[in-house]
Amino acid sequence: VLSSESSLGVSAAAILWTGWITCAYTIFAQSFGQGRVNPTDSNLIYTTQPLFSSLFAYFLLGEVLGVYGYIGAILIGMALWLVSSSGDK
Repeated sequence: VLSSESSLGVSAAAILWTGWITCAYTIFAQSFGQGRVNPTDSNLIYTTQPLFSSLFAYFLLGEVLGVYGYIGAILIGMALWLVSSSGDK
């Protein structure tokens, strides 16, 4: 059985992790990266977020996509391909 002091320590660590790492650091890292990448490339990178989220969910949690998920992934992939292969650079 966990004592109340160790439960408090675990709770405090979880709160600090959530505040500092998953919120503050990600906002800092995003701002840092966006300052070094042009806006078009930055937008293309952020557009891939649902694809990577799906891949991580599949490998880490065993989740699977439904039909609409696969259709969305294909549409995102096609849009990225169209934008990145255009000759207007």
